[in-house]
Amino acid sequence: MRPSHVALVAIVAVVVAGCASSDATTTVTVTTSSPPSTSSTTPETTTTTLEADPQPLPADGFLEPGDYYTTAFEPTVLYTIEKQHILQPFQHELVTGLHTHWAFPRGSEFPYRGVAVHSHWSRLTPEEAEAELREFDAIEFGPTTQVEVAGFPGTQVEAFVVATARLWQEGNVGPGEATTSAWWLQSNQEKRFIIVDTPAGTLLITIGADAEEWDDFLPVAEEILAGISFPDL
Repeated sequence: MRPSHVALVAIVAVVVAGCASSDATTTVTVTTSSPPSTSSTTPETTTTTLEADPQPLPADGFLEPGDYYTTAFEPTVLYTIEKQHILQPFQHELVTGLHTHWAFPRGSEFPYRGVAVHSHWSRLTPEEAEAELREFDAIEFGPTTQVEVAGFPGTQVEAFVVATARLWQEGNVGPGEATTSAWWLQSNQEKRFIIVDTPAGTLLITIGADAEEWDDFLPVAEEILAGISFPDL
């Protein structure tokens, strides 16, 4: 087990919907008590002035510094981006975030790095969601910490993914049927799962990268997490 490292690794087998909206969204101050990173190296970033008004989260490209809100995922997630990161935004009815690429996990040429918010477990209590998460044999679990994300209480679980696994799936698989959507975990990935208790139900935030890239990626992930808020809640 990797000490206090975590990993998220996710690939969604769906097309991201990025519907534009002209409605303005109010910025909400976000706080998080995620442990500080000890890494002194971070990926290349560019700092500029934030946009004055929130913009709909685009379907592709890289985000310039500013505020962006989801139009397909609910509850609405507002991303406050202070630096441009080499990560692409995405959103679907069940998941949204920023990550490196869309690809199926097996044999992927580019290692996954990303931060994602999932609503798959919204019907469950935080305790039930954590219990289901811990049933995965492909995940080795580490320390648990109580944190706060966007003003809501959360349970942060450090983990390491030892084998490829499907974290969740919506839809059916069978003769003449196809999975509506799914989220995969790649092996050899450090992960951080954060189970957040909100008025909209339980949300799962996943952060992850390959083990050898984790220390470099974690400061970026923590910056993105600190800029996440839920303006409708």
